[in-house]
Order: sequence, then C-alpha cells, then structure tokens
Amino acid sequence: MMMDFTQKNNRLMRLASIFSVLTAGTLVITKAVAFYLTGSVAVLSGLFDSAQDVLTSLVNLIAVREATTPADSDHRYGHGKAQAIGGLVQSFIILSAAFVLLKESVMRLFYPSEIQEIGVGLGVTALAFVLSFCLVCFQKTVVKRTHSLSIKADLAHYTGDLFMNIGIAASILCAYYLHWYFVDSLFGILTASYLFCSVACVLRESLNMLMDKEVSKSMRRNLKKIVCSVDGVYDCFDLKTRLSGNEMYAQFSVALNDRLSLPQAHEKVHEIEKTICQKYPSLKVIIHPEPHSERAIKTSENSKRLKRQ
Repeated sequence: MMMDFTQKNNRLMRLASIFSVLTAGTLVITKAVAFYLTGSVAVLSGLFDSAQDVLTSLVNLIAVREATTPADSDHRYGHGKAQAIGGLVQSFIILSAAFVLLKESVMRLFYPSEIQEIGVGLGVTALAFVLSFCLVCFQKTVVKRTHSLSIKADLAHYTGDLFMNIGIAASILCAYYLHWYFVDSLFGILTASYLFCSVACVLRESLNMLMDKEVSKSMRRNLKKIVCSVDGVYDCFDLKTRLSGNEMYAQFSVALNDRLSLPQAHEKVHEIEKTICQKYPSLKVIIHPEPHSERAIKTSENSKRLKRQ
C-alpha cells in the first residue's frame, strides 16, 4: 500500500517536471521572438524569467529523477535530498538571471527605446499567461499530493509568472500609447527584485532539508497525539524528525506496559506503525519500545535534577 502511494507520487513529480520543461521551453522561443520584434524591456524580463525557468526546470527534472530513485546499498535512506541540492543550483541560476535583468533595466531607464509591434508583444504575453495558468493548476495538485520541494519551487516561479504577464501587458500598453517608457524599465527592476526574493525562499527550504531541520511543531504534536491514541501506549518521547525530498522520517520511543512479552511489544509497535501510516503514508518511522516503569523512573530523576539546578 505504501509502495503504491510512493510510486504514484513519483510518477506525478516526474510528469510535473516534464511539463515544466516543455512549458518553459515554449515560452523562451516565443518571448525571444517577441523581444526581437518589440524591443520591450518588459518582454525581455519575461524572457529572462522563462530562460531561468528552463534551467531550473531541467535541474528539477534531474533532481526529481534522482530523488525518486529507490534506496540502494550506498544510500539506505534513498536519494530524496537530491531535491535540496537541485534547489541550491536553482538559486544560483535565478540570481544570475536577476542580475543581468537588473543591469539591462537600469540601462534602459536612462536610455529608453521605442516599443514596436505591440500586437506581437500582447499576443505572446497572453499565450504565456494561459500556459503558465495550466501548469500552475497541475503543479498545485502535485504539491498537495507529494509535498515535493522541487515542484514547490517551480510552482512559486510560475505563480509569479501569472502576475508578471499581467504586468508585461500593462508596461507595453503604457510605453506604446502613453510613451511612459520608464514604466517598461521599472517593471524590469521589479521583476529582478521578485527573483531575488524567490531565491531567498528556495535557499531557505533547501538548506533546511540538507541540515535535517525538524518538521513543524504542529505536525510533531499531531504525531505524538496519534501515537498516544494507540491502546497500551503510555507515552511518546525522544521524538526526532527530518525531511528527505518528499519523504519524512521520524524516530521516537514509546512507553509500554512492563508485562508485555517481546512478541507482544513487537506487535504493538506494528500497530503504532499502521496507525501512523493511515495519516502519513509517506512517513517512515523507527520506534523504540521501553517499559513504562523505566520511563517513569527516568522522568522522576530528571525532575529532581532540574529542581537541584
């Protein structure tokens, strides 16, 4: 059951990565033609964004393919952190595109150029909006199902593209009809600023995964609540969690009845695993059973130690 769930998620992630590459590649070609015909910095900003989307989507495709590779003798915990490494590579790509775009936008602010072929610019912008919207809808479904960091990073880019395409259309219209060429350049600067912000988000999540940061406090509380809801479990303690790609790992100890035999304690551990799997199918757990009386003694000793301090 868990294997089927994981395989379905892996297929969704790969499919989302492929669609992302195809969408970004199509937009690069059309926006390059549009910039050549219009000379608009707003279109250029969209071109730069789509170009870095192609690179990041390719990185995502490689990272997702590697992350969904089953565990082997050299990687017992799988290859999930390949997504975090891919996130770091994405960050450097986005930073490079943002710096180039910022430089070009500032130059055009002082040396503006006239917008040509407004129909081509608006047509390409409309196409970009439709393609990005379709991709975003699919990516949202995949992220909700898999919690993939790579797809989540891509989703952030393409969600921003939706607003960016609206801004590009507004910039072209202002420059063409009102001769407000500064709007065209300012929009390029704003786009570069957005890219810098998106880098910060991707970097933070990638580093958190590589550094084995704990999952959210609410999830930890919920996990303890689920474990303690199992009949015969007195306590759940020493909980440690981490993320690796779209998979979560947790290890903890449980206090069980002292009178349980080894086979009975083993069966109780299996029952806890099944209960957790119902709520978190992708969560992999390591459970250490401990006698309830021993846990009570340790808790009492710790309380006395704290009081003496």
